[in-house]
Amino acid sequence: MVFPPNHMVLKLFVFLAIISLYSVYADQVLYSSDFSEDPGWKTNSETSFYHDEESGRYHYLIEGGTGSYASYQLPDAYTGPFTLEFDVTPANTGTKSSFRLGLGKEGMDSQKGPLVLAELYNQNDEHLFSLTAISKENLRSQILSMPGKGSYSGKTIRFADGTTYHIKMTWYPLDERVSITVTTPDSKLPLFSHFVTVSGKMEDFTNLFLTSIGEGQNGMKAEGYIDNISLTALTSVPGTTEATPTATETPEITLVPTIVPDAPIEETGTADLEPEILPERTPLPAPPTPTPTQKAGNLPVLPIIAVLTLFGSVSLTRRR
Repeated sequence: MVFPPNHMVLKLFVFLAIISLYSVYADQVLYSSDFSEDPGWKTNSETSFYHDEESGRYHYLIEGGTGSYASYQLPDAYTGPFTLEFDVTPANTGTKSSFRLGLGKEGMDSQKGPLVLAELYNQNDEHLFSLTAISKENLRSQILSMPGKGSYSGKTIRFADGTTYHIKMTWYPLDERVSITVTTPDSKLPLFSHFVTVSGKMEDFTNLFLTSIGEGQNGMKAEGYIDNISLTALTSVPGTTEATPTATETPEITLVPTIVPDAPIEETGTADLEPEILPERTPLPAPPTPTPTQKAGNLPVLPIIAVLTLFGSVSLTRRR
């Protein structure tokens, strides 16, 4: 029997180890859609929320007092770090109205946790970007893109109807922090970037949704389109802190370094907020289970490089 050279066995072992590590640490796309086809969202108001086939986007009309929503239910409840990002093009955001898109529970309530929510906030004709995080215990943290709004101390940043924005929210359980970064298609530099700290549990997320539930101003309307949405589980980011106790030492917890949002901006400020306990609300019935529209991810790069390296070595060995 002829055995392969020792160096070939070693390279094969390294290759298998890389594949194993990649499968463990590769981030997982839980949902994505570019709305070129029906995304499988469910709504209780088909005139307010619908797939616009002509533009390849998803239309929203968030009107206070209607209790209307559009929702995509995840196949399984999710707990752990994630990113939620999407494009939004507001067409008409009336005074005392807000665009709202977030990840939360089946009640689709913008005032009940657990919830991570992005808003185009125009309650007082201010046109602000907003990030809200509400824990399972209904402890609320919020930041808006105006000084004095939720302890933000940077420059006032406003949105404009008719402009497309890319919004990315990231939940870091280990740091108990949610960040938001807003960019525009013509610039990769952040237009607005900040974070809030969270008190309480953030777990068992089940639904992506656009919602008017929790809107306190009857008849006020926010209308526009969303596009290119993706929800990704960050399996490469620790979700909990693990301690390794010994018999002679007091157990210690080692925290990973603080993860900074995507890019620095001029605005700085402290986002430590006093938790606000929200009143109890009666959630609406859960929506029907939707049919997810999954979008294929990119071909894994790391395993391909490993394969090319392995076979390149084999080729060189044969020439010798």
